[in-house]
Amino acid sequence: MALPRPTAALFVGLSVSTGYPIGISASVVMPAMALRAKSRRSAYESAVSYYAGALWPLIPGAKNFFGPQVSPFVAVGLWAVSGLLLALPWPLVWSPSLRHALWRAPVGLALTVIPPLGVIGWASPLTAAGFLFPTTGWCGLLFCALLTGALAVWPRRAAVAGVCTIVIANLIHPAEPSAPSDWRAINTHFGGIAQFTPNPLAEYQAAEEVQREALSARASVIVFPETVVPYWTASTDAFWKQTLAELKASGKTVLIGARIPASAPATGPVYDFSAELAALRGASSIASTRAPGAEKWSPGYFNGLVIRGAQAAIFEQRLPVPVAMWNPLRPDSAPLRLAGPGVIPIGGKRAAILICYEQLITWPVLTSMLQRPQILIGAANDYWAVNTPIPRFQRSAVQSWSRLLGIPYVLAVNT
Repeated sequence: MALPRPTAALFVGLSVSTGYPIGISASVVMPAMALRAKSRRSAYESAVSYYAGALWPLIPGAKNFFGPQVSPFVAVGLWAVSGLLLALPWPLVWSPSLRHALWRAPVGLALTVIPPLGVIGWASPLTAAGFLFPTTGWCGLLFCALLTGALAVWPRRAAVAGVCTIVIANLIHPAEPSAPSDWRAINTHFGGIAQFTPNPLAEYQAAEEVQREALSARASVIVFPETVVPYWTASTDAFWKQTLAELKASGKTVLIGARIPASAPATGPVYDFSAELAALRGASSIASTRAPGAEKWSPGYFNGLVIRGAQAAIFEQRLPVPVAMWNPLRPDSAPLRLAGPGVIPIGGKRAAILICYEQLITWPVLTSMLQRPQILIGAANDYWAVNTPIPRFQRSAVQSWSRLLGIPYVLAVNT
């Protein structure tokens, strides 16, 4: 006896949630499950079931991210709202005529990856494109979208033709491109130093380790994870002055994850510990209070990568985590920059940068593809997700986009 369609969709979603390439690839059958339903309501139920299974890691992940002071119901609410919203396009594109599914499935996919829904567009079947059709770029995305519609119209024939095409594509390009030998991503294990109660000693120790790793690395481009430096300011540049001078002299460029405070007048308690950190070099104890007149900024900030050494720039994250980081109702929020640049010249290459949350969704990748990147850089801070499949999904997604574009990638993660 065949499983009810919503139940089958739930299992497909659960396979996607594992973060393994084969599980992510299974997502291409989801549009067919929704569009072959007998009614709009059944189509919506199937889509909701898929997203419920695919997004369940949001519950433990959001609970860890927000901390123990936040009710578990907040995490459950984010999971439920995300699934209900992302399922909305599928009853809209549903039709009693299956023939229409050939174009309606790609339209449904587009509605889930283009803002506004694209801001929360996890678990898109398009994420599988690189595993299915490596090195095919935009054509691979189109093939993936058309396959989802064909599976709804001609399930058996499309499945056979799709498998044959996928096998041939992967036999032609069986391996992912190798990263340049003079590029290196360095993982760290600093935990949540950028979250909750500030800890000058932990920040100092992390800064010392990052500088030591940067100076000792035998690479010309060195990538560190997201927010390994909680806040980067002019004072931080001064604290790093000697290290940055040595990096520049040796021709090295470092990319360091950090928050960059907004320049507006101060209205909230966001502090720079660079002065205290510098004092720690000769101090035997840590003062529990800040000196009068310590620097203070607006609570608004940009999340991004600070680029220093042979090059000097700042790359700002385009799509921070909704609610947790981008929250238009709060002043201490990172901005949403959907039209921001996705590619920056690094080490003589056009580098597409995906910071943490951006690795889970499709829109930032599509906008970066328009700028013809030559390498993909991923930076993440996953201390809050170590007991979930989220880090594995992030790595698999970056790997898939790398394969789709036929370009190498480097990925630095903090846990």
